[in-house]
Amino acid sequence: MVSAYIALYLFLAGTGAGAFLIGSVVDLVLRFRPTAARGWFVRVSAVTDAGLVLGPVLVAVSALFLVLDLGVPERAFRLFLVSTPSLLSMGAWSIVAFCVSAGAALALGALAGDDDDDFERERGSGRVVLRVGEFASSVVATGLALFVVVYAGVFLAMYPSLPFLHTFWVPVLFMASALACGLAALMVTAFFRQAMPEVAGAMDALLAVDAVLIAVEAVVLGVFLVDSFAAAGPSLTAAQLLVSGRLLPLFWFGVVFTGLVVPFSVDVVCRRLPAPMAVALGATCTLVGGLCLRIALLMATERFNLAFMSALGFWN
Repeated sequence: MVSAYIALYLFLAGTGAGAFLIGSVVDLVLRFRPTAARGWFVRVSAVTDAGLVLGPVLVAVSALFLVLDLGVPERAFRLFLVSTPSLLSMGAWSIVAFCVSAGAALALGALAGDDDDDFERERGSGRVVLRVGEFASSVVATGLALFVVVYAGVFLAMYPSLPFLHTFWVPVLFMASALACGLAALMVTAFFRQAMPEVAGAMDALLAVDAVLIAVEAVVLGVFLVDSFAAAGPSLTAAQLLVSGRLLPLFWFGVVFTGLVVPFSVDVVCRRLPAPMAVALGATCTLVGGLCLRIALLMATERFNLAFMSALGFWN
């Protein structure tokens, strides 16, 4: 039986890190490319800036589901105390380090004040130190966010005993889904911030990016399934379970229709006919589809005991 906790952990960690990564990239571009401040990047920053706060919050919540999946806090603490580092312990440490560095960047940025504040400018070297610390923390958090985005797919793909997921396409799929879900989370957040006049324009400017991310996710998912059908044994069985077996409703309605077809269609239509409510609903569908994708992959995966050659549920 697949644990809902581990599915939520993978979903929230990927979504939060993806949202932060998008917000951080836009922020870094605006810092180092002054010309970008007069174009598309400054326009979308009204929405993407929320990722710098939303990202660490979602990743922190995901850690709670990881603890719940492990059952007792003591098992979670062991992830940080193992003498030999593993990808699992590295993932746990990266989540903590990401939340700390992202929180430090926000705190230092608030203490440094606004660049247009004359009073703050008079603080001189102290403010410079705060700004340097804020920038360094942002860079570290961005690198850790990228690791968190990639980590889940790499962790699931590294075990030969999980043949369905033991493929290069799983990390690529998880990264594509994390970025699509991260942007979707930002779009949903933006819907509740429409009182700010620049938010509506930022949402419209992000529709093309959202459509591209969803299309990339759909293509990678298709290639992953084709690769699985071309393989023999457990990979083929798992793929058949997804597309035509007992997981058919979850996959076709939850992942494909709700998570890919609906939001992509909304993006295409709303580029010509702006409708914030429809955009928010489409983004919500992306999030639902992202969660369904993780549940479906985990449910379709079987771990084979090499000693007894018996199939066991992946998450017990």
